Amino acid sequence: MNCENSAALSAKASGEAVNEDRRGFVKKLTATTLALGFVGAVVECGRFLKPNVLYESPKVFKVGELEKYPFGSRTVIEGKGVEIVREKDGIHAISLVCTHLGCLLKPVDNDPGVGYACPCHGSTFTLKGEVLGGPAPKDLPWYEMYMDQTGALVVDASKVNQKRSKLVV
Repeated sequence: MNCENSAALSAKASGEAVNEDRRGFVKKLTATTLALGFVGAVVECGRFLKPNVLYESPKVFKVGELEKYPFGSRTVIEGKGVEIVREKDGIHAISLVCTHLGCLLKPVDNDPGVGYACPCHGSTFTLKGEVLGGPAPKDLPWYEMYMDQTGALVVDASKVNQKRSKLVV
């Protein structure tokens, strides 16, 4: 009987060791899960407190020297949605963003009656930016232009040139 008791005790002891190992594992797993949850909550609170700002390119930008734009030229400024048009009586900047839904317009070179066409919804505009047809509700805006102290042309896309006056140079 002594042997049986010692066998039962050793089986009981090894079972307890297994249970202790399981308990320890579950405790560690629970502590790790809680710690990760806490860290995640802190990170999300930090993201909530930081403002979500969409950074845009500056609305005032230099487009180069006057010599870059010969008479009769139409030069698209890449990434700005603006075209610089130089004529004999002056120079002006016109928006290439469609007034319908904001698609980027394409200058039309092969049709003298049409200056710009919207590839998305078919609006067309004259060289001066006036609506010819399509769903666009209003004319293309002209932006203010000036020459800075270094002689570079500057476009201020935050200010619309309501009078549609050209910069005389």
